[in-house]
Parts: sequence; structure tokens; C-alpha cells
Amino acid sequence: MTVRARLPGTLAGRDRRELAGYGLLVLVALVLRLIDLGDRPFHHDESQDGYFSYLFRRTGDYEYHPLLHGPLRFYLTGGIYLLLGDTDFTARLAPALMGTLMVPLPYLLRRQLGRVAAFAAAVMLAVGPSYLYYSRFAREDIYVACVTLALIVVAFRFLERPRRHHPALFGALLALTFATKETTFITVFVGGSFFLAALAFQSRRAGWLETPLARSLAAVRREDWAWGVAAALGVYTLMFTTFLTHPSGIYGLWTGLDYWLGQHGVERGREGYSFYAIVLLAHEWPALLLAGVGVAATVRRPTLLRAFLIWAFVVSLIVYSWAGEQFAWLVLHPLLPLVLLAGVGVQAAWEGRRGWLGRLGLAACVLGLAYTGYSSWLANVAHRADPREFLVATQSSEDVKDVADEVLALAQRRPRLRVTIDSAEGATFPWAWYFRELNVGYQDMTKVTEPPETDVLVLTQASHLGLQPRLTGFEGREFRFRVWWVREYGEQTPGKWLRWYASREPWNPTGGMPEWLYVRRAVTAAVE
Repeated sequence: MTVRARLPGTLAGRDRRELAGYGLLVLVALVLRLIDLGDRPFHHDESQDGYFSYLFRRTGDYEYHPLLHGPLRFYLTGGIYLLLGDTDFTARLAPALMGTLMVPLPYLLRRQLGRVAAFAAAVMLAVGPSYLYYSRFAREDIYVACVTLALIVVAFRFLERPRRHHPALFGALLALTFATKETTFITVFVGGSFFLAALAFQSRRAGWLETPLARSLAAVRREDWAWGVAAALGVYTLMFTTFLTHPSGIYGLWTGLDYWLGQHGVERGREGYSFYAIVLLAHEWPALLLAGVGVAATVRRPTLLRAFLIWAFVVSLIVYSWAGEQFAWLVLHPLLPLVLLAGVGVQAAWEGRRGWLGRLGLAACVLGLAYTGYSSWLANVAHRADPREFLVATQSSEDVKDVADEVLALAQRRPRLRVTIDSAEGATFPWAWYFRELNVGYQDMTKVTEPPETDVLVLTQASHLGLQPRLTGFEGREFRFRVWWVREYGEQTPGKWLRWYASREPWNPTGGMPEWLYVRRAVTAAVE
């Protein structure tokens, strides 16, 4: 009697402590994502996200184009602008909230993963360098990662205990991720190939209809599956047609697939088949190490979810490494199952903590957490726009933010300030975002022989060389516009890798693209 009376209270107390732990972790994740959120200079792609969301907020009009990926993020960021105004902070707020939303989702898989595994995965999502960096970065990949994790939650909760609402929820989430980025085709391939293989494996001992997977699918009514299809089609239609205002958007699924298949041969950002493996080794080696323990635990005690995580990581890594376009932000997709599998590794170490192997595993967890914090601090604070970090793609330099602030300050003191931006070499962005409220024009200045009648002129290096003798009425200075690191992987040695890990010393020089800021002397004199 005494045991029975105490047991429910003990379980309730544990549940409350667990919920409190998740609540505190979510708060930490949110704070880490909001501190100085608008301070880092806007990357070219981020500025497009912010600028086109700004146009959508102003005009209410948007039409899907696969070059800019799906519409969901424009709707969310435009809605935030409507509520809070358009600033550097609010332009990144939706990604920050998406990254925060990911953190509590492993809680919903604690029965399938284990309580310790789920919480460990949540910690890695909260403070890990990659997920923290791209939660503070206005691109769509953090949206995809968040919705994909939600899809995993719904799918495996359904397989364990089917509920009538699961098909509709899964269909709506699937449509949302298609409305975010075309990489969803890869996600569908990874998940679909796994479940087909699992079904074939299970059918070796029973007929197709008697497999656990088939029985789960049959556990809800046909009407529930019809609602799932309706939810997917309804959300898809509303998203891609801009809430029925652009009916041609209904073909977005096919135009997106056709466009990005065509881009495969262009190989933008191509760094080689080993690129994502190198990024993971550089920034996420604790997750790789713990995931290896998770694989060993899976071999000893296999489950469908654990097998899926191994499959999803390996197949995703292969597909993204093969794909023509390679940028660091795409590492989030193979990293997601790796993080959950690393949580399984932490669970295994915790369960074996009374033996020397378990204690060694817990020591590895502590070491990995320390490096994770160090790596996150470097990527998100110390080197936030420095390409020596693998997570920093070709990036607007810190000078860009200083120049933007200087011109905006001039515009405040001289409301009719005229600004001309040299659009050569794709240099329209991020200036279009920073100067969206100014009297600004964009012109390829490599094709003119005389400078325009303007107060402020931003020139690429080639245009500066051609026009500099005619800019007698201006004061100018050079600044770093874009910075990058073209990595010479053949120059790597163990010693150079160790120096990179310790102090982020690049093993070959970084480079960049300069620009020139010219301000008319009369304007400078008038505002002083």
C-alpha cells in the first residue's frame, strides 16, 4: 500500500522536474538566439530573404520562384514585420524562433529514444554550433530542419500508438516543408526508401499485410487518411498560390524540382564530396563520437527509430555530398538524425555509468559538451562573419555593417540623400536590404564613363579603377565587401588541423572582394 501510494507521486515529481529541465533549456536556447540577433552583417542570401519579405509586407503580393525557395518564410517574416516593424533584428526573428521550437520536440520522442537520449538531443539542438548559427541566420534551412523533426515525431508516435489526427498532421507538415525548400524531395526519398526497406525486411517473416508497419497504417480509418491527403493539398495550395491570389503557383512542386535538377550541373559552392563530412568533423565531432556509441547501442538493442536514424544520416550525407550545390547550411539536414542518434549514445553511456565503459562514455560527453560550447562561441560570437569558420559561407564582412550604419546616419541628417550602388558582380545585395528606405539607384558602373549625380557612391573594385580620376568631388575609402576562404584541402596536415581546432588558424590564406565608399565632400561638410 505504501509503495503504491508513493509511486505515482514519485513519477509525477520526475515528470515535473523533466518538464522544468526542458523549460529552462528552451529559455536558454531562446536567449542565445536573440542576443545581438541583428548585429552581424547580413549575408547576401539573408538580405534577399529580408528584402523580399519586406516587399511582401508592403504590397501584399508574392509569387513563388524556385530561385528564392519556398514561400513559408516570406509569409512568416512578413507577418513579423507587420507586427514589429522591419529591422535587422526582426528579419532574423522567425529563424530564431524556429530554431528555438526545435529544442522541446525531442521530448515527444522520449518513449522511443529514452528520456536521457531525448534531453541530450535537445541540449545539442539548443547550444550546438551549427543549429545555433543557422537559427541566427535568415535562410530557410532551419525551417526545414524544424518541420522535418516534427515529421519524425509524428511518424514514430503514430507507428507506436496510431491516432486519428496523425495523418492530417503529417500531411500538413509535409506540405509546409515543401513550401519551405525543395530539399524536401531528398527528405521524402530518405524516409520513403527506409520505410520500403523496413517493410520488405518485416515481410520476410509474415505477409505484407501482417507486418507491424502495415498494421499501424491500417489502425486508423480510411477517412483519416483522406483527411491527411486533404490537409496536404489544402496547405500546399494556400502556400504556393499565395492564398489563392496566384493560381499558377499550384505548379510550384514541379517547377521547383525542374529548376533545381537543372542547377545540379552548375555546382554552385562545390567543395568536393567530403565537404559535409569535414564540416561535421570540424564543428560537430562530439555528435559524431556519441552517435558512434548510439550505433553500437542500436546493434545491441535495435528499434525502428534507431535504425531510421542511422539510415537517414548515411543516406542524407551521401545525397547531399553528391548534389551539385554545396553550402555549409545544408549540413543541418544530415546533422539532424545524427544529433538524435548521439542522444542514444548519451543514453547508453548513462545506463552503463556503473562500469568503466559507461564512465568513459560520460567523460566523453563532458569533453564533447565543452568543445561544443567553445565551437559555438567561436562561430556565433568571435568569428561570426569570419570565413575561417566552416559554417561561414562567402560572407559580407564586418565592414559592410559599418558602411551601412554610416550611410544611414548621413540619411538621417540629410533626408534627401541620394545613393547609387554599383550592381556589377552581383553587388546589389545586401545593400538593397540596408538601404530599402533610401533614395537609392542600382547601376552597373563598369559600363559608364562619368560618375552619376549622387551624394553617396558604392563601387566595386573594377568600377573604382575606371572612375577614380573623375571622382574629384568625393572622399573615398576602400573596405572589405565579401570575405571567403577557398580551402586548399591538399595542404591539410594533422598539425594544421590541430592549430585550426585550437585557434581557428586557417591552413591557407583567406581572401575577399573589396568595394569603395565615396561620399560627396559637400554632403560631409553640410552635416558636420
